[in-house]
Amino acid sequence: MKKTVLLIVTLDTKWEEALYLKRVTERLGLKVLVMDVGVFPAPSLEGDFTRKEVASAGGWDIESLIQTKDKGMAIATMIKGARSLTESLYEEGRIQGVLSIGGAQGTMIGTTAMQALPFGVPKLMLSTVASGKRSFETYVGTADMTLMHSVVDFFGLSTTLKQVLSNAAGALSGMVKPKKIPPQRKRKVAITIYGTTTPAGRMIVSLLDKAGYEVVAFHPNGTGGMAMERMIRQGNFSGVIDLTTHELADELAGGDHACGPKRLEAASDMKIPQIVVPGSLDYIVKGRFEALPYSFKKRKTMMHNPEMTFVKTSIKEMAELGRIIARKLNRPHGNTVVMIPTQGFSHPNHQGRPLYNPGGCFAFAKALKEKINASVPVRELPFHINDEGFAKEVVAEFDRAMKRDLSERRKLKTLRKER
Repeated sequence: MKKTVLLIVTLDTKWEEALYLKRVTERLGLKVLVMDVGVFPAPSLEGDFTRKEVASAGGWDIESLIQTKDKGMAIATMIKGARSLTESLYEEGRIQGVLSIGGAQGTMIGTTAMQALPFGVPKLMLSTVASGKRSFETYVGTADMTLMHSVVDFFGLSTTLKQVLSNAAGALSGMVKPKKIPPQRKRKVAITIYGTTTPAGRMIVSLLDKAGYEVVAFHPNGTGGMAMERMIRQGNFSGVIDLTTHELADELAGGDHACGPKRLEAASDMKIPQIVVPGSLDYIVKGRFEALPYSFKKRKTMMHNPEMTFVKTSIKEMAELGRIIARKLNRPHGNTVVMIPTQGFSHPNHQGRPLYNPGGCFAFAKALKEKINASVPVRELPFHINDEGFAKEVVAEFDRAMKRDLSERRKLKTLRKER
């Protein structure tokens, strides 16, 4: 049976490009369903899912929407409708991938619809705005989508544009055709790792692998941590080792890897075992040194690379981070242990290195212990975060937490049967 992809496009402005892309994709052995997210009628092509259906799914009658003459309302409606319909089509098993083309508005509609789909579903956005000095967080979010730069505009089928469209069709075809990788039966664990916590991460992952766990690592750069949070809430993990909670430092101090307010909450809410470590909270990530605000230039800094500077976190900020983490972990039904390596939280925070900060480590631990609930164990260990001894303690504590969790789940299952 042919696999089916959904093509999301504004047919009122891009019907010719959509028809060409549909034909190329079908020649590659896929079935294509077209969703029209344009507001006005297409001159020569109607979608399998019409603009009327999309608008209706977004809460408006298409004619009433046009009569408002409110472009912002129209775009918002088509975004909502496209997302809702795309999600339904996937849940019904009618599509196995999504392809979209567009400029700024089309990219926003297409990528928002893609964000509704689970990890692993092929998603490709061919866009005129997939390059330049702009943030792509709005488009990509935490989804595993491919954002492909069209280079030329969607305005007439030149040979150049035909080649770009054909490449996009080929790329999505290549993603859709392979068989889905079957999940392992191992218990899956999420871990956050930075370059400055890599030695610890490597040791922990190696020990977990030997203990029979499958480990998925996330790079907590403002997006990675939130991607992990999203996947935790989707039920992808049995446990979490949040080794590198650095994003919270950038969120507090205005660093480039800020994460938003919901970081470090999903594991508690999902009631799964979690080890929390203050990894790399002891510096803030910023750009080039010469571009730093004067207040940061007065602090100790370290050049990580020409485009990235580490700025030492102040003692006051470290204490506040202790209070922030305590508040986040004081959530009902959590199954959490906090583990603090008292000799330093990152590679540069080590005696003899540029960002050595024993006062900050002490301030963090003191503030956290003052605010955290007694039901959340806090273990202070006389190690640096990258010491082998600390890695072994983390894995041993995590394994105990997983066994407790398994025991409690079995008890609940027995009680339910008896009732």
